[in-house]
Amino acid sequence: MHCCFSEIGVLTEIATVADEMEWTLPTDVQAEAIPLILGGGDVLMAAETGGGKTGAFCLPVLQIVWETLKDFESGKATASSTSHSQPSKHWSLSLFDRGTALAVTPDGLRCQSREQKEWHGCRANKGVQGNKKFFFEATVTDEGLCRVGWSTSQVTLDLGEVWLFLKEWV
Repeated sequence: MHCCFSEIGVLTEIATVADEMEWTLPTDVQAEAIPLILGGGDVLMAAETGGGKTGAFCLPVLQIVWETLKDFESGKATASSTSHSQPSKHWSLSLFDRGTALAVTPDGLRCQSREQKEWHGCRANKGVQGNKKFFFEATVTDEGLCRVGWSTSQVTLDLGEVWLFLKEWV
């Protein structure tokens, strides 16, 4: 499946430059690695010479630097702060409170395990507070098993392995 760079999360400005360099479509290794890297994941890849490994690493690095500089410029970030300490207006998956083998997209709306036969967890960027009623919605887009549920910050990310007594929450 081939797509353009902007469809895999690369900023329009960077995708335009890639197109000007005649990188019209990402290679297979780029299409797989770039979303994982932009989602905060660790990536190890192997491909033959000319397979696009350098672009797979460099485009996300350029984007991360670009976004960080824009945050500094707009006042969203300071030298002593990091993006994960900034409060977010929207609920999303946390890029930081997640298992190491779970990739999360930069917008925090999608995740994918990089190890198909293991469980990997991720919490939201905000917690539920108060005694109101809450719900969430999830869409599973890959085949296989999936666990979706509630947890506290004190339990492991092996969600479903640690049973909580929700009596106090209800």
